[in-house]
Amino acid sequence: MENAVSSTLAPSPPPPPPPLPSTLGKRSSQIMRELDELLARHDKETKIKLGVENMLEVYFKDKKRKKDLEAQLESCNASMDEIVQRIEYIRTNAGPTINEVTQKLKEHNYTGNALFSSTITSNTSSRNRSKPRSNSSPNIKGKQKASQENISFPDDDAWPIGKRLHHIITQLRIDEWKATKPGTSSDALAIKESKLAKLDTLLRILKNTTDIETHYPKQNMVACLRQCIAGPNREVRVMSLRNLRHLVEGPADVKIMMDMQIDIFIVRALSRDPTNHEPEREQSLKLVRSFIEYNGLEYINQGIVRAIVAIAEQTDCRLRNISLETLAELAILDIGLTVRSGGVRVLMQALLDGQLNMAEVLVHALVYILDTPGRRRYLRPGVELETIIAPFTETGKGTNFEERLKNSARVVTLLLKSWAGVFLMCANNMRAARSVVQTLRFPAPETQKIVLDMFFNVFRVKLPKDYNNFLTGRQHTVHIAPGRSRGTSTSDQNNPYSGATSRLGASGNDMNDLMKGFGYADAKEVMSHKPNSSNNNTERLNMLDHHLCIILIIFIDADILMALVDMVKSDDVYISRKATLLIGEILQLSTRLLPIMMGIQVQSLPKLFALASNFEDEQVRHNATTALAHIDRLTRARVRYMSIPSSSHVTSTLTSKANNNTTARTQEMVHEVKLKIGMAIDDTHFRQLLMDTQVLNTKDYTKWNWESISELLQGPLLNPRRLEEAMRGKKFIKRLLGFYRPFAHRFSDINASKANIARHLKTGCIMIQTLLGNPDGVRYLGENKLLAQIAEALSELDPLNGDPETEPIFSKERMENTLSRGYITLLGVMSKHKDGVRLMEKFKIFSLFYQLSELRNRDDLKIAIITNMDYTLDGHPRVLLSKIMTSGYNPIRLFATQYLGNIMRRSESEYNGWIIRLLLTQLYDTHLDVCQMAVSLLDEACENQGNLELLVKYRPSLGHLGEIGNPLLLRFLSTSTGFRYLYALGYVQKEMDDWFEYRNLQYVTQLELSLARALANTSEKKDRNPFEERIDSEQNFENLQPGDGLSPPHFYGELTKTEDGCGLLREKGHFQYFADFIRNYSLENQNPEVFQQLKAVLWAVGSIGATKNGLPFLEEEDIVKDIVHIAESSEVLSLKGTCYYVLGLVAKTQQGIEILSELNWDGVTSPNGVPEGLCVPQNLELFLSIRNWKYTPALSNPPVFPSTVEQDDITLDILKNIGDMSNHILANEASKNLAKLRQKHPNHFKRVDLFYCVCQLLGSYHFRTPVRKYILEIFDMRFTPELLQELDSVAMADEQQEEEEEKYKKEEGEEGKDDIDGSDDLKSSISNEPFREPSVSNSSVNSDKKKVVPRSGKQQQIVHTETLEPVSKQIGFDIK
Repeated sequence: MENAVSSTLAPSPPPPPPPLPSTLGKRSSQIMRELDELLARHDKETKIKLGVENMLEVYFKDKKRKKDLEAQLESCNASMDEIVQRIEYIRTNAGPTINEVTQKLKEHNYTGNALFSSTITSNTSSRNRSKPRSNSSPNIKGKQKASQENISFPDDDAWPIGKRLHHIITQLRIDEWKATKPGTSSDALAIKESKLAKLDTLLRILKNTTDIETHYPKQNMVACLRQCIAGPNREVRVMSLRNLRHLVEGPADVKIMMDMQIDIFIVRALSRDPTNHEPEREQSLKLVRSFIEYNGLEYINQGIVRAIVAIAEQTDCRLRNISLETLAELAILDIGLTVRSGGVRVLMQALLDGQLNMAEVLVHALVYILDTPGRRRYLRPGVELETIIAPFTETGKGTNFEERLKNSARVVTLLLKSWAGVFLMCANNMRAARSVVQTLRFPAPETQKIVLDMFFNVFRVKLPKDYNNFLTGRQHTVHIAPGRSRGTSTSDQNNPYSGATSRLGASGNDMNDLMKGFGYADAKEVMSHKPNSSNNNTERLNMLDHHLCIILIIFIDADILMALVDMVKSDDVYISRKATLLIGEILQLSTRLLPIMMGIQVQSLPKLFALASNFEDEQVRHNATTALAHIDRLTRARVRYMSIPSSSHVTSTLTSKANNNTTARTQEMVHEVKLKIGMAIDDTHFRQLLMDTQVLNTKDYTKWNWESISELLQGPLLNPRRLEEAMRGKKFIKRLLGFYRPFAHRFSDINASKANIARHLKTGCIMIQTLLGNPDGVRYLGENKLLAQIAEALSELDPLNGDPETEPIFSKERMENTLSRGYITLLGVMSKHKDGVRLMEKFKIFSLFYQLSELRNRDDLKIAIITNMDYTLDGHPRVLLSKIMTSGYNPIRLFATQYLGNIMRRSESEYNGWIIRLLLTQLYDTHLDVCQMAVSLLDEACENQGNLELLVKYRPSLGHLGEIGNPLLLRFLSTSTGFRYLYALGYVQKEMDDWFEYRNLQYVTQLELSLARALANTSEKKDRNPFEERIDSEQNFENLQPGDGLSPPHFYGELTKTEDGCGLLREKGHFQYFADFIRNYSLENQNPEVFQQLKAVLWAVGSIGATKNGLPFLEEEDIVKDIVHIAESSEVLSLKGTCYYVLGLVAKTQQGIEILSELNWDGVTSPNGVPEGLCVPQNLELFLSIRNWKYTPALSNPPVFPSTVEQDDITLDILKNIGDMSNHILANEASKNLAKLRQKHPNHFKRVDLFYCVCQLLGSYHFRTPVRKYILEIFDMRFTPELLQELDSVAMADEQQEEEEEKYKKEEGEEGKDDIDGSDDLKSSISNEPFREPSVSNSSVNSDKKKVVPRSGKQQQIVHTETLEPVSKQIGFDIK
């Protein structure tokens, strides 16, 4: 064996002659020197390999670098293989020097292959590296070290996989139960440790090998692992379950395992005591989840599901959450199996319990079940939902009432975010919705607060920051911020990181801008800002508003306003004012979202006006008038601050720029006034002002009057004569500039507090502006040492020039904690002026910036440079930005690209050619996120027709971007110029065929994911470090889905924006196909694939109808009425919701609103008459009603007992008592009887056939986890290979009987005979059972005639009943 292995490692030379004694030492030293060199090379190559692997993880998406790194890794592996072969050759042929070689290898911790590692390391260490994290069992002692002589183990990596697997399986087949005999404890330990070592090796092979079936039959491996799972050692069972999980690669593998009764051992493991067997339970649950993951659901039986249900019922179990999640998945994949196993009941109970972090998962499963008639028939109409909202209708508090009410409110909020939940709340004349609203009338303040909070969440109301002061009575009103408008986010309003110098003259915001220059908050703000181009397309539907529209109508119809008005009368100030807040928000929403006639009815509030004019109760009248006053103030504030909802992006941009122009004109007027004052001031007054600053009196800057300095710089010193006097005749400017010199260590050492920034940095910026505004000031600034010292301080960061013993002025710590970062701000002020740029060129500051931009560890410095430079002038700042955008590493390139978008939004020029050119460069970036950001920004820039024409002129190639480039291509498609360009490239024809074939379906998936994320209140990306590498961004849901609640651009919608596109659509005949598909859809069709195809067609038709050119297509086919018919009549709830959204797209045009009005649907328009893309049915009940369905009870499959089971009095008594264990009333007595029977007849509790019958019982009826544990542990089952074969025989006989029974049913035409209602036919079903005895006593069962005779000669079945009777009675025993 050794020779075989050695020959595979290296070619064996012919044996040399025995060395002479004189040459033995010389040869030994040569071997050791060579070994030292090889080991050193091995260590070096190992480190190189590790580094390359880490680089591969970082540049996983960088195709070019990835290819180079993979080639380098292959070279490294080849070199390491050569070194390892040589080392192994030396070791195996070491001869007398074997001890020295072994010692040397130990010193270097060499583990070149499994052969050597097996000889010098214990199995404990290798096993600890691969054991599951949850395995908290004590470490196992390793085997004794093998001999250091020429030996080999069969699991050596050099062996073929098939041969290694054969040896491993052979070793694992050793029967562990034989080691339990007296005197064999050492053998048992050796077998146990040997098996663990082999299982470790097998696990490594399974992880690293694909298509294992080609090397060794899986069936043999499963049989071997089953024997290990049935063994006595806990650690071996855990490792065997892990190996089984890695064996699963498809449904065929699951079938192999189920054919070998692995389900019995899974149930057995899940029922063990969690204290000592938690890893085994965890691995069993993971194995079941792998069955589901690899499409093996059809082979999962009731027994496994009931075992999971038993775990999910235990509120204190660590595995409860994962069990509930598994049950939720099972409910989605096979609702019938879940209901038969009692899983839905557990899911509903967990919803009410408020299981931590599980509400969303469970609600999603419930919503999926409710969506289609075929699935919701398993739920009882009017029962499950009423269970959820039961706490709303409870008058008594009881135990944990508030907690249960909060959980119920959370579930109701989640339900209302789905169409199934919305329609369910409206069932039975909106009974559920009315019940929730009526809770507001309960005279219980805590209950009212919880329900009010729920409604604030349901209506997506963002409370103002000072609302707590208003609610507690400390404030009479709330302040509405200007930014709280629809379609704008906080980052939009705050203009993220505009740079500390961008709006320095704005008196209100300059301090905030200066503060943004410090720390990473600015970077995070820029990175979290989203391009708003997609928000500006008027043909896109705001699905959040459309969904909220119907929610609002439902609760207004449920009388929520009257309930809130009643709450206004409350003596509790908090309740009264919070109800007032909600009334005001509902009125605002109704004005914005509802048709004008509905809005008028809502706005009247007759009851509130009646209370305000009631002079009988002064307190009630005061509360009512306060509410009316607040609502009036709220409305006025909204009118004053909020933008018109129908305004487009162009309008808002023009408004913003007009505001900026107004601000600029105001600043110019202030400047002129100050200049006039400075001109008019006399010499005496000017000198007094200089003396008041204390600058001329002392060099101690802490005694200077900084406010006077600032006023002087902005007033009198704007006069050139006064500035000349301050510079030449006085030392005022000289001392000020001296204070700001870096190496004076005054300004540069000051802590970066908000007060210091306001006092010192702001004054410095004003001083630079004042000097640059005067030619003499420019000349004086050039002669001063300030800029020279700033340049010298920047050069300190050069690794070749810097002094390592002194801390640089611009070190990371100083940039973060001191005002050193303010120098970048001062340079940013200079970059706004031509003279300032010339001075920076004179002192080579831009050259230093170019050098610093190549430093990989100074992100803070690059961010400061990017965000503080002014890019109005064409020159170095733009070149510097371009260099950083193209030469920096991934995160800084992404940051610079997104900041370029901020520059574009703030730019006063409508035409930004240089920005377009830079963004075009980013389209070819190696980092996918940078490309995606560039596409989004170009899409936003193309809102301007000039930018779009310029972009088309450059003819960018977007084919390499794939799906990412689609928004930009669709933007091209919406204009005649872009359409002709793309048509010439052949893009339009190819893309149109792709959308027709499969992209429409992909669009539905993308849209529904986006809407789900928006409804989940995660419209913004999660906060993260913008400079953290993300390897999985392509697969990351948070990055891929915008979550803004707007319908993504649709190809057909963009196509119909031009006459050429409409002509192509008509020529292809796609719309005709869509219309025919909608007309021919049958409401009785329950095929999920047809549902998805219909949704895709509906969205395509709606996108076409959202444009003025596309609406005539809908009119010609008269297809809108068919969509309305599906919306009002379909039994599929998500399909009704899709139709509702599509009708909203039709309502995007005035002609569409007119078409809908003819079909009794009202469209919503703004006060200016612009369509909002919202519509509601006039007959609300027709759309929201859902017919009560017929409940189809899913009865548990009865247990099947094989006819081969030997049945006597004892067997029947055991089964009877085990059946009684399912009844908590009889369980205590039954457990005592089982203990007595086990003591008297221990051999019966070792029978395989009886154990198989018990497992069938556990799979058919509900047993709690402690009962399951007791039942399974009472059987002393030592599954030797012989017993496992017997188990297979019993199961095979059972399977054959099932096949014969099915055949018999087909012959006799009795397919439905087994679906017997237990409550109606209990008597007949019991009488037909072979276990049935005409007379049964209380104490014992007469067994004279008790031989199992399978029914109809086939098999015996136990009929399930939904009564409280014990299972023993159901299987044929009658207890009198």
